[in-house]
Amino acid sequence: MESCMIHHSRLHPSRRDALRAFGTAGAALASGQLSAEARQQQFSTVDTPSFPSGAVIRTLTGDVAPTTLSTGATLFHEHVGRSDVELALEELRQCAFNGLGCIVDAATGRRTLEQREALNRIASQTDVRIVAAGSYFQDIGFALYPVRVAEMSEDALVDELVADAAAQRWGAFGEIASSLEMRPDERKVHRAVARAHRQTGLPIFTHTPHESCPSCAIDQLDIIDEIGIDPAHVVIGHMATLKPEHDPLATHRRIAERGAFIGLDTVGHEMTRSDIPATAKVRMVQDLLDAGLEDHILLSSDQGNLRQFNRYYGHGWATVLMQFVPKLRYAGVPETMINKILVDNPRRFLAFVPR
Repeated sequence: MESCMIHHSRLHPSRRDALRAFGTAGAALASGQLSAEARQQQFSTVDTPSFPSGAVIRTLTGDVAPTTLSTGATLFHEHVGRSDVELALEELRQCAFNGLGCIVDAATGRRTLEQREALNRIASQTDVRIVAAGSYFQDIGFALYPVRVAEMSEDALVDELVADAAAQRWGAFGEIASSLEMRPDERKVHRAVARAHRQTGLPIFTHTPHESCPSCAIDQLDIIDEIGIDPAHVVIGHMATLKPEHDPLATHRRIAERGAFIGLDTVGHEMTRSDIPATAKVRMVQDLLDAGLEDHILLSSDQGNLRQFNRYYGHGWATVLMQFVPKLRYAGVPETMINKILVDNPRRFLAFVPR
């Protein structure tokens, strides 16, 4: 019981602890006195990164300059469109109060008209900017492509992806997935997405199997790289599912050294296929910072099922900000690095020059 009490106090610092560690804003946060605007400002960035001339971040309610997202955190891989409109709005209101400024809605298949209309209604009624992403998803044992996708040519897939991206205002391609052993049709889809990127400029984020697969990450990057795109527009996802015995840092280094982002996008996500505790994920962030790879870290939680929402006693989309970030702070990660990871890096990833 004593150890549990100590652990609890660490995750919920007193006002005195917060004042000593984080100043008056931290003390206000610990006592619940921070306004929604102040909570967003806690993630505001000091040193604005540079962006190419004409770069935008494409949201469902309009293209915005990357500087627009400088005062709130961005989650690059969530699932907004799976929930009903009122539930999503309820969750997003809580997230906005806790500092969220932008969220990316990942797709695991072609959205229906009803899903697109619901997502647009959500986007029009929340202060959190929503970036819609799209692609096709297959991870054998988890989800399969529709038959039509498996049978389509690579050229036809490219044409469809480009057309859907324009018609539905996508701001990214994702999440594109592969199985533990990449199949020919998965390779075809990865190539098609990379080629669609060359026509649109839209960034790409991937899904690797949750079973801990370092080789899957490198295979995905190899295929995308074959098309000749800049890896700075790519996130290799689910890199927090790598088990300690698979030496996560070695894989993370290989991804970063090639210029891509490392997606630690299962923060707060409880899953049976990869039981990596939060302490191990904190250690991953610390190891990356110690290695000087802070410019390549992205965080998200990949949540969207009903049981994951606050209404049903789940962690919700705010789990990164309200549960994981305090753990990073307790572990000694400085505010400048937290801001870089939550504010600057997502903007750098999502910003593109329309073609």
